[in-house]
Amino acid sequence: MALFAAEGAEARALGEALGLEQAVKSPKPTHRGIFADHEVVLIEAGVGKVAAASAVTYAQARFEPKIAIWAGVAGALNPKLHALDVLIAHDAVQWDVDITAFGRKPGELASGERFVEADAELSTQLYRAALALNLPVHWGRIASGDRFLADPNEAQRLREVFAADAVEMEGAAALWTAGRLGVPMALVRAISDGAGDEATVNFQEFLEVASRRLGELLARFLRDSF
Repeated sequence: MALFAAEGAEARALGEALGLEQAVKSPKPTHRGIFADHEVVLIEAGVGKVAAASAVTYAQARFEPKIAIWAGVAGALNPKLHALDVLIAHDAVQWDVDITAFGRKPGELASGERFVEADAELSTQLYRAALALNLPVHWGRIASGDRFLADPNEAQRLREVFAADAVEMEGAAALWTAGRLGVPMALVRAISDGAGDEATVNFQEFLEVASRRLGELLARFLRDSF
């Protein structure tokens, strides 16, 4: 399995939860190990959609994973979501893609895709693992863009235009790339802050604790799945 996280704090928490101590020489910080009889490769991808796409492509070329999970934190757009809630994505959209001048919808790609689906089976297994841990867990749509969102008005616009539940900077690009490469991928986020509501302060405050929660979730997923 290939496991991806953007931030160093996210990757460290996941690696510690799964005991992934073996460093791998790689263009990106990479660790691997065995957890619950599953070989896991963890890649700290870096922030943003280009970093996400390149990390997924690299992982497929070098490690040929059978499944993949992108994990990390996200800011809430849905007012029903609270800090440390877990959000399992059914799909994601690149909110900053704009070719509406050519008659396309906001977020629609030149290929005609707009909402990129996560792998349903993997996502369901993650959801069940969260329930088994009694975590507050939700299904939802994630909006990804190459800009940290800290404007309440823009956050509201994304909620209205895309019916998105949370916002981050990698997931939609990771899902799109994994789909093109034939790698089933799930996208899971822990809510770290309310997007647009003092987002910069809250993001730093909740990053590490939210990442640890995801580590617990993925450990349970690997113990229970397959």
